[in-house]
Amino acid sequence: MNYQIKALRALNDNYIWVIYNQKSAIVVDPTLTESVDEFLQQNNLHLDSILLTHGHSDHIGGVAGLVNKYSPQIVDNFSDQLTDASNVQIDGFPQIQVILTPGHMYEHVCYLFDNKHLFCGDTLFSLGCGRVFTNDYQLMYDSLAKLKRLDNNVLFYPAHEYTLNNLRFTLELDNENQEYYADFINKIDSKLFEKQNSLPTVLSDELKYNLFLRDNDARLWSVVGKKSESVITNGFEYFKQLRMIRNNF
Repeated sequence: MNYQIKALRALNDNYIWVIYNQKSAIVVDPTLTESVDEFLQQNNLHLDSILLTHGHSDHIGGVAGLVNKYSPQIVDNFSDQLTDASNVQIDGFPQIQVILTPGHMYEHVCYLFDNKHLFCGDTLFSLGCGRVFTNDYQLMYDSLAKLKRLDNNVLFYPAHEYTLNNLRFTLELDNENQEYYADFINKIDSKLFEKQNSLPTVLSDELKYNLFLRDNDARLWSVVGKKSESVITNGFEYFKQLRMIRNNF
């Protein structure tokens, strides 16, 4: 099945992701009605479905307007009660696998499209992860562990352009190892220069460079332990302390 994926910018740093073929479109987290409607009209597309990762206003702000105009199917985890590893089938598109990822919000879900593209909302960002608004760090840690087990070639499509700020945080925290990140920095610079967009990011890069996924690195345990004035003896405690440091960056 042929399809394309388009990023629509919204507000200060949001991305609305559109998956489309010659006739129909699927929209992930429509921040604004107008941005999506303009793209659909320009490309003569019908809006078939909306996938929602969670219920924050900057992810659902355009839903009502799009429903009024196009009457799309809505897929979410706050009314449908999706189940982990279940599948969503939309006519004309490859299969979509549901991955429940509570932590940022209890209802948060990611969508693995065609086993190649993960629309991950606010669970994972390039070089970062979402805030833990549930205050349940174990939930978030477990959700990230699920994503780490995906194929290394899966492309991740977060809902925000946070990469440069996350890079600044990474280099400040891991300041004695900055040369380690040189290749990734060059990759980000090239993307931003060519298309003003650092995304998607590939899981293999995130496993290598994203501090929040490197919870088995004893050297980083020491770095985070010093910064948080704590003794870290396991990956979960590393993650929790790292996220709390990031909250105040």
